[in-house]
Amino acid sequence: MTNTINLARRHFTSARVLLWPRSGERLLPALSGILLAASFPPLHLLVPPFVGLVPFALWVQDLSRDAEGRHAAVRGSLVFGSIYFGLVFYWILIALIWFTLLAIPAFVGLMMMFVGLAAFFGWSLHHFLHTVRAPLWIALPIAWTAAEWFRAHWPSTLASSWLGLGTSLTGFPELVGFAEIVGARGVTLWLALVNGLIASLVLDLRARRGWRQKSLLILLAITVPMGWGLWRAETLQLREAGRVAVVQPNIPEHIKLDQRIAIDSTHASLSRLMQGIEPGSVDLVVMPEVTLPVFPKAEVYSGFVAPILNYARELGVPVVFGATGFTGDIYGEFTPFNSAFVMEPSGLTDFQYDKRYLVPFVERIPLLPDSWLTGLPYFGGFGVGSGWPLLEVNGSTYGVLICYESTYPEGARTFRLKGAEVLLNITNDAWYGREPLYARTTALWQHPAHLVMRAIENRMGVARSANTGISLYVDPIGRVHGQTDLFESDIRIDNVLTTDEITFFTRFGDLAGNGAAFAAFLLILASLKLSRRSASLDPSEAQV
Repeated sequence: MTNTINLARRHFTSARVLLWPRSGERLLPALSGILLAASFPPLHLLVPPFVGLVPFALWVQDLSRDAEGRHAAVRGSLVFGSIYFGLVFYWILIALIWFTLLAIPAFVGLMMMFVGLAAFFGWSLHHFLHTVRAPLWIALPIAWTAAEWFRAHWPSTLASSWLGLGTSLTGFPELVGFAEIVGARGVTLWLALVNGLIASLVLDLRARRGWRQKSLLILLAITVPMGWGLWRAETLQLREAGRVAVVQPNIPEHIKLDQRIAIDSTHASLSRLMQGIEPGSVDLVVMPEVTLPVFPKAEVYSGFVAPILNYARELGVPVVFGATGFTGDIYGEFTPFNSAFVMEPSGLTDFQYDKRYLVPFVERIPLLPDSWLTGLPYFGGFGVGSGWPLLEVNGSTYGVLICYESTYPEGARTFRLKGAEVLLNITNDAWYGREPLYARTTALWQHPAHLVMRAIENRMGVARSANTGISLYVDPIGRVHGQTDLFESDIRIDNVLTTDEITFFTRFGDLAGNGAAFAAFLLILASLKLSRRSASLDPSEAQV
């Protein structure tokens, strides 16, 4: 027993020595983490996305090329990842701690995954620079974009596309109009490239060599894509697709968790808000995710959705609303879905879109088979939807994204390829904060920012209905209008604009992200091969 304890202590001490950041391994990685985190909403600062990675890149470039240098890169990356992902995703803990203490282990687990990814990024960048000897302005964009791609392609619901670096510029949509060619991850690649070029310029200035040529290259790398985006913003032909009302009932999450109170509160709010819509003034009404926590297609719940039928009849238009779909027997074994339904003046239609990208743990426990989740129908046991149904209203076609499906380019792109002219995003962001200012998190502004990229990528309009806000519209250029205030019941009515463009990104997808991931894979293989060759010549370099 004593030997086992001593062995465990030695392993712990060795791991601590290997992973604990040392002097000189904290400041620059921490600075990069802070700068990048400041790039995102609600701050929306313009300069940090172009320079945030520069301190970290220069620090890795200055490390030794041996095993100790690689270990230092990993240790510094742990600092960088802890600060960057901690500042970006802190809201997961703050938002969920109101409801359950399980938020603590869930947050710790997710942070371990994210910080581990940051360590892999630093390890890869060191290898690309010091083993393969790739130029910094090539190694940095490949390593960073590949890490983002990998995070978005983790298995099951562990995948996360939340706030890629390209999303940092959604406050300046005209400048990133080229996302219609390369997508949001292509904008990430571009920003990382500019960071790499600026870091290379610093190295050239140190060595007093070729800085003029590098300066010109940086100027061209920044201004040409931006200029193209500004030109497209001026020349893109927009047209009206429909007049859409978005409804914001403002039902706090602690109320929504009680089904009976949630239903009563929602109907009370809707009865006030719907009086603001004149019959014949709109083509479509959109209500948020889980407007009612009931099964609309089960006869026993018909009375609960009757008021929505009355609104559709009074206005003479369809109403899109969120509720719960299901397969099986609601009185026995069944699988629930987070779904969108359509109520026509004639009654509930067959339209049903079931959410395909589920929130990990809350909606679906990652990696577990369906048969293990049948006992958890309302926590971690939601089914994954299939199909991409379209809604046609007055000659225009709509696709529905539920909640944080807006963070995934694939869903919006698929709807566009199938003929959607407008995206409807229904969501319940009450999870992300409460009405007092101190209880609001940055996720309330981060989440809708993704829709700017979806609009630009596919050059289509967007209407967003959020339970507690922010509800809004986005035009195909990426400009936001009609925003509501947070935590207020409200309704907005506006024309949704779209285009007839089928963009390069819509046709061919994420070539930039896929290409960066493939290039990173090849560079890693090359670096491992070169490391083994070096180790065979010099035993002191045996550690990869």
